[in-house]
Amino acid sequence: MRLIRYHDDYFEPMLALHRSALVGIPLGMSQKEDEADLRAIKQVYLGGGGEFLLGFIHERLIAMGGFKRLTDASAELRRMRIERELQGRGYGTQLLRELERLALQSGIRTLRLDAARRRPLTLEFYRQHGYQEVG
Repeated sequence: MRLIRYHDDYFEPMLALHRSALVGIPLGMSQKEDEADLRAIKQVYLGGGGEFLLGFIHERLIAMGGFKRLTDASAELRRMRIERELQGRGYGTQLLRELERLALQSGIRTLRLDAARRRPLTLEFYRQHGYQEVG
């Protein structure tokens, strides 16, 4: 998988990938509210000292994710998505490891994330990669 920094040319495919990951999951908010950060990636992620990556196989967008800086030394992992039929093939690990590398390189020492309890495979993915539940 080839990873690149987010670019506006990929906004529509990125939004489609995000929406496909949420099929059947109640949001508890409007779609507009849920997607607010995705409609402002440059301001929310890139402009604030964070990062947002897109993953491609050939020219097909199959992965996305980023981190939003919270303080000088901490950030929140957000919007990790892998195309459903390609999950379990190591693309999530590749994306996560690159985000961790970029975070460390930019001075971040603590990464946190929120994962829904109703998504046990997501929770297990992060546990397998050394993340611990704290709340």
